[in-house]
Amino acid sequence: MAHRYFLPELPPAGPGQLDGELAHHLGRVLRVRAGERLVLGDGRGGTALATVTNPGKTSVAIDVAPATSEPRPDLQVTVAFAVPKLPRLEWLLEHGTEVGVAAFQPLWTARTRPQGERAERWQRIVTAAAGQCDRAWLPTVHPARELGELLADPQQPTTRLLASADGPALAPEAARGGGVLLLVGPEGGFTPAELATIATAGFIPRRFGPYILRTETAALVGAAVLLAR
Repeated sequence: MAHRYFLPELPPAGPGQLDGELAHHLGRVLRVRAGERLVLGDGRGGTALATVTNPGKTSVAIDVAPATSEPRPDLQVTVAFAVPKLPRLEWLLEHGTEVGVAAFQPLWTARTRPQGERAERWQRIVTAAAGQCDRAWLPTVHPARELGELLADPQQPTTRLLASADGPALAPEAARGGGVLLLVGPEGGFTPAELATIATAGFIPRRFGPYILRTETAALVGAAVLLAR
């Protein structure tokens, strides 16, 4: 059972009703009973406790407590990564959400080309993972973009780290707050031309362990180390 259920908007305090897919899941799959408590979230820090008053198979009546708001975490880690095979990408979305990644940025590089995007499915994956781990803020899954576009984007965080087996070891102290952009290349590595552009864009090489890691593993380990500070 998830710890938190997300809605586009939190219902106002007082009697309310859940409908649609969430009501179906609660009523038919979980078979919630009157008196059970739910945690509702809007994915933007808002939280409301609700008590089931009349469960049904197509709608669930609830009594909602006044909503509260949780501030956004002070450290925002964006993981920008060369797109691996789709099952591995989805693995990263799920587990990256669990460790606290704020945003995922899939990238097309010289050695990784478009495979087709599944925006709705990817959003479902991060929403389900956030519910399981009780995150108040949903991570953002950006549309895939070319590496060059990311490097030229002035809106990206100024603290920039590059996953590199040849760099110094990454320590949590590498990020003390604010935003961090963590860049991870394809399994074949970035090309020399790409590495030159990445260095010019201000990325600092860092190693995430004693061994060479897959793209999705490096992204997850690097984010976890930063967020464990």
